[in-house]
Amino acid sequence: MQTGLDDTSWWEDLVNAVKPQQTPAQLPTPPALQPPAVNQSAWEKTVEQAKITDSLGTVHDLGLRVFNETQSFSDRPDSNEPIDLAREKLAWSIMNADKKWGFDRQKQASTASPIEPSVQMLNSPAARDAYDSSMKAAREAYLGWKDPTNGAGRIFFPTTPSQENFSPPPHNPPGYRIKTHSGPYNNSYRKGDVPSNTVWISTYEF
Repeated sequence: MQTGLDDTSWWEDLVNAVKPQQTPAQLPTPPALQPPAVNQSAWEKTVEQAKITDSLGTVHDLGLRVFNETQSFSDRPDSNEPIDLAREKLAWSIMNADKKWGFDRQKQASTASPIEPSVQMLNSPAARDAYDSSMKAAREAYLGWKDPTNGAGRIFFPTTPSQENFSPPPHNPPGYRIKTHSGPYNNSYRKGDVPSNTVWISTYEF
């Protein structure tokens, strides 16, 4: 004779037969393991410490040259591209010139020296933005695989949208053909080589 406990087994079997069974495929998927966060600032500093050449110095030195050339420039709503990209082209042009002339680059296609700005200067939001943009441009150019200037080696900052040849002193024609032309940008310092509140950033052939 079956006991009361045994008499309920048929009911348990029925319930189990109709109850949805949780297969391994239905089990909750555990969350994917996330890679450890990258310290962006540390990575950037590491890249900036890399030496490009003995004549040009480090990636940080390249960024300082770009900054000291363009620290007074800033974006405008009608710019044909962000100034970050124009600065990257500038960095490429400097590297190209260094590759061709090395220690003689300053005689052939001079740029500003890699002078570090003061802490006081970088307290200005505009100067800090220009500094960070220039360092980013240098890093991107150094790590880049495709030259957006297609081999430019000279730079100039026109104050008009003209794309005529660049003819530095003693102005021997025909000059150097333009490679890239970015802008217009605002210029906040008009006492130097760019006596205009509007400027373009252009690169030219060797």
